[in-house]
Amino acid sequence: MDLHQQIDIVWILVCSIFVLFMQAGFCCLESGLSRSKNSIHVAIKNIVDVSVVGILFWIFGFGLMFGTTSGGLIGTSHFPYINSGTNVFLSAFFLFQLMLCVTATTIASGASAERMRFTAYVILSIVLGGLIYPVFGHWAWTSHFAGKAPGWLESLGFKDFSGSTVVHSIGAWAALASIMILGPRLGRFASEKSARKFKGHNLTLATTGVFILWIGWFGFNGGSEFGFTAHVPQILINTFLASAAGAITLLIWQFYQRKHIEIENILNGLLAGLVASSASCDVVAHTSAVMIGIVAAIVMECGTWILERSQLDDTIGVIPVHGFAGVWGTLAVAIFVPAEFLVHSRLHQFLVQLLGCAVCFIWCFSFCWVTLRIVSKYIRLRVTPEEEEIGLNISEHGATTEMYDLLNSMEQHIQGDSSPIEDLDEHSDVGLIAKQYNRVSEIRDQALNELKDRTDNLEIVRKELEEKAERLNQANKDAEAASRAKSEFLANMSHELRTPMTAVLGYTDLLVEESWGRPGSLKLLDVIKRNGNYLLDLINDILDLSKIESGKLTIETIEFSLLEKLKEIQSLMSVRAENQEIRFKLTFKGQIPKEIKSDPTRLKQILINLVGNAIKFTPDGGKVTMETSFVNSDAGPSKLLFKVQDTGIGMSAEQMKNLYQPFVQADSSTSRKFGGTGLGLAISKRLSNMLGGDLVCESVPQKGTEFTLTIGVGDQESLQLIDNPSAALKAIRVSNQDGIFAAGAAGEKIKGVCSVLLAEDGVDNQRLISTLLKKEGAQVMLAENGDIAVRRALNALENGKPFNVILMDMSMPVLDGYGATKMLREKGYDLPIVALTAHAMSGDRQKCIEAGCNDYTTKPVNREKLREIVHFYQSENPKTKPTQAMN
Repeated sequence: MDLHQQIDIVWILVCSIFVLFMQAGFCCLESGLSRSKNSIHVAIKNIVDVSVVGILFWIFGFGLMFGTTSGGLIGTSHFPYINSGTNVFLSAFFLFQLMLCVTATTIASGASAERMRFTAYVILSIVLGGLIYPVFGHWAWTSHFAGKAPGWLESLGFKDFSGSTVVHSIGAWAALASIMILGPRLGRFASEKSARKFKGHNLTLATTGVFILWIGWFGFNGGSEFGFTAHVPQILINTFLASAAGAITLLIWQFYQRKHIEIENILNGLLAGLVASSASCDVVAHTSAVMIGIVAAIVMECGTWILERSQLDDTIGVIPVHGFAGVWGTLAVAIFVPAEFLVHSRLHQFLVQLLGCAVCFIWCFSFCWVTLRIVSKYIRLRVTPEEEEIGLNISEHGATTEMYDLLNSMEQHIQGDSSPIEDLDEHSDVGLIAKQYNRVSEIRDQALNELKDRTDNLEIVRKELEEKAERLNQANKDAEAASRAKSEFLANMSHELRTPMTAVLGYTDLLVEESWGRPGSLKLLDVIKRNGNYLLDLINDILDLSKIESGKLTIETIEFSLLEKLKEIQSLMSVRAENQEIRFKLTFKGQIPKEIKSDPTRLKQILINLVGNAIKFTPDGGKVTMETSFVNSDAGPSKLLFKVQDTGIGMSAEQMKNLYQPFVQADSSTSRKFGGTGLGLAISKRLSNMLGGDLVCESVPQKGTEFTLTIGVGDQESLQLIDNPSAALKAIRVSNQDGIFAAGAAGEKIKGVCSVLLAEDGVDNQRLISTLLKKEGAQVMLAENGDIAVRRALNALENGKPFNVILMDMSMPVLDGYGATKMLREKGYDLPIVALTAHAMSGDRQKCIEAGCNDYTTKPVNREKLREIVHFYQSENPKTKPTQAMN
């Protein structure tokens, strides 16, 4: 034996050892990508399948694969393989082929991991390694044994250098048959369209396994040359380039598709490149090897997607890596192998390669499928759900790890067993974890005991709080009842006080007209009117305060002219100031807004009260000023500022303490001397807050008082400022807003004839209101309750002489105004109805409108308001013929 032959033999033996070393890689990879509860089962499978299949290959597998061929279908010699020692090369060849056989068998185990019973897997390994692999190997590789005739597939020109199909696809198709029969792992596919991915327990171990496989693959592909020839370096380089290209392809694919990197995909991309390179790495160019690796990675990724869509659970990706990539590598022979190494045209070679792949699939898949189906009739192929849940380490082999024992003890703690964890090596990592866990459990138990004591105490406190809450709830109900009673009382009192005030003030006005030229009578009537108006103002103040305190007073926000509102106030208060010989002046500081968004009625109410107080408490000959300015602040919203100053009696610090308390004035002497109830400032203070500002006061006894009112102005961006507000104020003209009309003065009469139905139950008010209406030229018909009002209104409508307007009192016997209005509207009566009521509480207007009224006014009757309402509605119906009035 020459040196060259010796080197060849040594090379084959070294490569055989490298291929055996790949079993360590398979073990690490499958174990790392499986869950820890199945890791020991994986290791046992790898040891057993190598041992069992190796013996079977020695006994008859080698003979079936490389024995004397019978028609190119099966070997018939070397049962078992025995070498006397004269042919050392043959022994090296046998050892290398044995390693390839056990590799093909081990490949099949990864797909069905975590659910296939150990005995079922051993049977599958025996069939695969003892029969399926040797027979197909005979068809494709018989001539590798020097001097032997080729198998039938090889004789057609099929080429597979180191087993992309013969080794790898064989293992993958056996795995496919097994997972289709076994089904997916529990919980792997939650629904038809979603798949749950189980993470391997040790990705570092899996990566280490791939590095071992990478190293072993150099022996796998390099040993298939069966000698240390000039092609070996090229084989090893192509092996590396294809695998590296596959890994990089999956790295880039993940980055652009998923925006994050998963190590499992990169590992499988590398392995796919190795598998695909095995068919042609001996003769292809380096660039071709890179292309084969790139396409193999893409094919593998697509294969993984197909399996998931088909809900086929391949635990570690055996089928896409070894099956799909193996097919691609086999077909790539016809594409990338130089023409001088092919015996056929590329198309012919491609068809031969495709035939080999198809034969491999049909032979392996169908044989495994039938075998497993037959075996399933006698033994169970898959572990039970309970066994799968606890893991195959325990269920199949009764094997545990310290980590499993720790987790099991923790699970028992969850179930209520609080005994400490023992029987673990306290010097190991898991033992140290258990020791610290015991300490945590002890502290937890102490904390739970303390928590239980505190919980008991909290339960006692909770019961006490529930009792207090019940009492508070009852008190709240009582308070709400009291509030309702208060509101009802005020509403009733408002009605009962306003109703007689209508007669008092109304008849006083009539007497003023009839007493023209009798100064003595006019003076007495003026006293009655002045005190009546004072009483009415008092009622209004009490109602305002009540609505504010109950939260029922609403503030409207509308846009209005500020100068026009100030002109009204100036017009009203100048007359009062002149009567007391007091100088009243309206001034401005800087620019002011042309229009603001606020409540004009409430702003006027506050300013009139402040100016009125200043005039009231200032001696004759004194001075009262109201200065208006606009404060534009960058730190917060802009404000309008009103300063009302007087030279009056002033107040001491003690007197100012109760300044904004209802029904409280500076002292009893103030009330006796100047009158008043002390409600004005209390209401003004609360209204200023509701307008987004405040009301503050500064006063010096015997020198005077200054009230400063601030309010919000609404949207600052839309404000238009007036440069010279004093000149603009003078240009504004306002009509007389005073409700008192001169004796005997006849306002504008209603044009035309107006027919009015007055629904009013009070005799005095009937006479007063009908008299006022008749003085304005109206014809009036009376109805003392709602039922009569409905009948008279409908009769007038049927006779073609409807009333121009109905003035409806809302509180009447038999049928009140609300019911009468609703009844008329239900019967199709669509002519004007105006509510004329003494109810002036918050919500009364809306209640009347919802009942069907067109408008609303309160008692006491304002003659001007009454004229405007009747004139308005009479003007809206100029073509209707009025009905004859009757008293």
